[in-house]
Amino acid sequence: METKINLLNKYMDALAAHNYFNGAVLVGYKGEVLLKKGYGLSSFQYDVPNTPSTRFRIGSLTKAFTAMAILKLHAKVVLDLDDSINRILPDYPNGSLITIRHLLNQSSGIPSFTSTPEYWTKSMRLPADLNEIIEDFKEMPLEFTPGTDMNYSNSGYLLLTAIIEKVSGVTFDDYLQNEIFDKLELTDTGVDNGRTIVKSLAQGHTVWEKVIHTEHIDMSFPLGAYGMYSTALDLYRWCQALMDNSLIDQDLQEQMFTSLNGYGFGWFIEDGASKEVSHFGDINGFVNHLVVYPDEELVVIVLSNINITPVTQISSDLINIVFGKKVEGIQPFKPVGLESENLVGTYLNGEETLSIHFDKELYAVVPKMYGVPYKFKLVPIEANQEKVICKSDFIHDTYTFHLIEKRMPQSIELIDSYGAKKVYVKSK
Repeated sequence: METKINLLNKYMDALAAHNYFNGAVLVGYKGEVLLKKGYGLSSFQYDVPNTPSTRFRIGSLTKAFTAMAILKLHAKVVLDLDDSINRILPDYPNGSLITIRHLLNQSSGIPSFTSTPEYWTKSMRLPADLNEIIEDFKEMPLEFTPGTDMNYSNSGYLLLTAIIEKVSGVTFDDYLQNEIFDKLELTDTGVDNGRTIVKSLAQGHTVWEKVIHTEHIDMSFPLGAYGMYSTALDLYRWCQALMDNSLIDQDLQEQMFTSLNGYGFGWFIEDGASKEVSHFGDINGFVNHLVVYPDEELVVIVLSNINITPVTQISSDLINIVFGKKVEGIQPFKPVGLESENLVGTYLNGEETLSIHFDKELYAVVPKMYGVPYKFKLVPIEANQEKVICKSDFIHDTYTFHLIEKRMPQSIELIDSYGAKKVYVKSK
């Protein structure tokens, strides 16, 4: 029988061999590291390989560090989790209704500034300090009465950043450095301001036919919402410290991992037969997933510097392998010769459009996360009178073209890398 280590390596090696993973992965189980490995390139421009020590921007995995900073300030009795934020930020609208706890567990009702159209078209590219960003969103009306619902908000975690700076008297990055990074010897972890040189920091990438540079984001303002970088190895040390209560006492640690409508303090929580705490993180060119099963002492870290990577599916498969469940993985396939120009056209699923193009090779333009379109090369792997099956490059999607007379396509069944199915009908 194959060992867990062999199965984990086989799964990840198959993904990498088919061009479906680029990044770093670590799996730790009951104190033993079963897998730690880099795949592909940290920089496609300079041919620098990824390793377990490569630094990645970790997006919203940052929120757990911000929450920990608040909990440490609570433990020092310089603030209380149930303080109204107007005690510290007196000019914030509705501050008497919103508590620090509301900010931590995403129940404040404050809209997320990253959900506005202007953020994606303009403001993410421009430098701004923390106060300027808060001024931009502070007058936005609450989405619900604080404490009555949950809505994920980057704005709330920037307010927590401001609270940390106001109460501690030092910058956010200095506080994390002194109170978390130094104490845990996280030497490859920090807050990225976009100006300071961060050695061994991966470049962020996206895909349009091939790997390209991602859209620029100015790193002056993400801070405690999604502004950190780290490595697979450092994140593993961080998770071990959380499971060992190394930074705060057990009561506060349990509060961090207690769910309100699915969210704790900087973590998504699933309370089943085994508690799962996790967070997804994405920031231009990077996508990450970190999962912890505290009772089983299982940590799975998936970091990628290509933003279309299905990291949550990969982490789920790795978890199932550790728990002895069957995982299909990537089955080998070979290209077949095909005259594929007749597959070209526009295919519709409601208002969603899938376009097929041919320029020496077959390509699909398809919307992915946040509705952003991507262009992938399609590789035909099977063809007969009734259908043509293609795999896409860079992401494990399967396109099945259903044919009618004269081998003309009628529809496409798309099964994405998460196993979700959509049918697109050819437009006339």
